[in-house]
Amino acid sequence: MWKRLKDGDWLTVQRVGIVLLALSLLTGFVGYVNQHPTFEPGVFLADFYANISTEFASIATTVLIIDTLNRRRETRQAERSEREELVRKLGSKVNEVSRQAAEDLRARRWLSDGSLQEIDLRAANLENADLYRADLQGANFQFAMLKNASLKKANLVGADFSRTKAWGAKCYKADLRAANFTDSRLYRADFTSADLQQADFTDAVLEGANLTEANLRGAVFVNTVFLTDKASPETVTLLPDGSKWTPNSDMSRFTDPEHAEYWCPHTPDDSERIDLGDE
Repeated sequence: MWKRLKDGDWLTVQRVGIVLLALSLLTGFVGYVNQHPTFEPGVFLADFYANISTEFASIATTVLIIDTLNRRRETRQAERSEREELVRKLGSKVNEVSRQAAEDLRARRWLSDGSLQEIDLRAANLENADLYRADLQGANFQFAMLKNASLKKANLVGADFSRTKAWGAKCYKADLRAANFTDSRLYRADFTSADLQQADFTDAVLEGANLTEANLRGAVFVNTVFLTDKASPETVTLLPDGSKWTPNSDMSRFTDPEHAEYWCPHTPDDSERIDLGDE
C-alpha cells in the first residue's frame, strides 16, 4: 500500500475528480453552516443557484469541447490507419490486391493529394493498375511489375524505376524528371509528351517505346537498347521529333541543348516547371 502511494499509482484522473468534488461539496456545506446556523431551503438556493448554474454551464462546455477533440483525434487515427493499410496493399505482390488498393486510394483522394510521395512500392505487382494523375514523387518502384499500368499525367519526379518490368506502360504527359530507369524493361512503353529531363535510361530496354514529343533534355542513354535482333518491324522506337530510331540515330540531339541540331518539344507547361539542368 505504502509503495503504491509512494509511486503515485493511486493517482488517477477519476480519483482526483472524486476528491475535488468531495472537497467542493464539503467547502460549500461548511461555508453555508458558518453563515446560516439553521438550514433554510430558500436561503440555500439563493446563495447557490447562480454559482451552480454557471458551473454546470462551464462543465457542459468543457465536456463538449473534450468530446469534439476526442472525436477528431479518433477520426484522424482511423484515417491514418486506413491509409497505411491501403498503402500496404498497394505494394502487394498480388495483382488484384494492389489494383483494388489503387482504386480505394483514388476514391479517398489520397492517390493525388501528395500523402503518398516517396512511398515504397518495391516488387509490387501493379500490372494494369490505374495510377492516373497519382502524386508518387520520389516513389521506389524497384523490381515492380508495371506492365500496361496507367501512369498518365502522374507526378513521378525522382521516382526509382530501376529493374522494373513496365511493358506497355502508359506514361502520357507524366512528369518523370530525374526518374531512374536503370536496367528497366520498357518494351512499347508510351512516353508521349512526357517530361523526361535528367531521366537515367542506362542499360534500359526501350524497344518499341514511343518518345514522341517527350522532353529528353539531360537524359542519360548509356548502353540503352532500342532494338534487339529478334525485333519485329512493329517494335521500332519513336523519337521525340517523330522519327524512327536507327543505329545511326544521335540521341544527343535530344539530350544536349548545345547540340547544333538540338530538338526539344515546346509545351505550355515548360515555363512553369523547374529546369533541373540549371540547378
